Amino acid sequence: MKNKILLLLFGFLLLSLSSCQKDDDLTVNSKEELEEKLEAQFSDNDLISISYSVVKNDKIVYSGALGLADIAANKLATDETRYLIASISKPITAVAIMKLVEQNLISLDDDINQKLPFSVRNPNFPSEKITYRMLLSHTSSISDEYQDNVLDTSDCYNIDCPMTLAQYCENVFVSTGQYYSTNNFSNDNPGTTEEYSNLGFALLGYLVERISLMPFDEYCKNNIFTPLGMSNTEWRLANTLISELAIPYDENTNPIPHYTLPDYPNGGLRTNVLDLANFLSMVIENGSFNGTQILTPASMAEMKTLQVGTGFCLSFYYDKIDGRNVLGHSGGENGATAEMFYDTDNNVGVIVFSNEEDAELENIMTLLLNFGDKQ
Repeated sequence: MKNKILLLLFGFLLLSLSSCQKDDDLTVNSKEELEEKLEAQFSDNDLISISYSVVKNDKIVYSGALGLADIAANKLATDETRYLIASISKPITAVAIMKLVEQNLISLDDDINQKLPFSVRNPNFPSEKITYRMLLSHTSSISDEYQDNVLDTSDCYNIDCPMTLAQYCENVFVSTGQYYSTNNFSNDNPGTTEEYSNLGFALLGYLVERISLMPFDEYCKNNIFTPLGMSNTEWRLANTLISELAIPYDENTNPIPHYTLPDYPNGGLRTNVLDLANFLSMVIENGSFNGTQILTPASMAEMKTLQVGTGFCLSFYYDKIDGRNVLGHSGGENGATAEMFYDTDNNVGVIVFSNEEDAELENIMTLLLNFGDKQ
């Protein structure tokens, strides 16, 4: 009897292991198998919606969506649904800066104060300059820690925040500003220590305005979005078709009103996976997309180069997905999770958006990368 029980227990164990292996099997041999496994992962992770695309070199090889962009209206998500992409906004801001570098209007290692109407210095190191390279690689010593508490009250719902980038940056970096604190800077010498900085990327957006003599969102549209055919991509809520936006949801599946922030160049972009696929293809193709040169290969190579002493390149970073070496960026905000990476060994890239915070997307990305391998 004891042996029989042991055999039964062994059988249940094998069945359990088999089930786990089946659930974790992320190989893909056909479009049908991909879609079946995507639906399983979507269900297992209890996601509200996802939208996704796969690119290989300069072509979209697959795209789709699952779930609801709007629960109350029972509106399905599609690959044309626009999502807030949070910190994936940062590579776009970085490309805007690199275009100004290519125009010889600035150099990466210039002191940013040369282009500002006020001084930005770490008060702990007042003689040390802060450069564009430092801002782009999160080594400027500008810290988010104090602002993470202050700016909880600065969200603007269903409108674009009326505070301009100039006003915001003055409030943060000028000693009389309402958001100013010496704690906006770390105790590290600029250029020596990596500390992820949303404030730094807001400042980069303002610098684009100062140098180009046009609003940041307009500069991006003229020099990045329009040349790349990204007609469904906007920084401004007022310029976005609200009916095309996925509703963001909190952890309890309560809808969150569409919101904006005054520091929007670090995380306020809204787009769909088809538009962003064009941007990712441009990155993969070293600055070019469909014959249009956005950046030179040299500039894109600079953006993909790890900076000394950091885990960052110029906005991008390297990571691993299921053992693959990938380059890209992720994003997370209230009611938003976004991923954009490409396999640097075979130029297969994936983009996945969700309308909830902290959505589990890694297995979905792996499935899409595995499918892209075979295209």
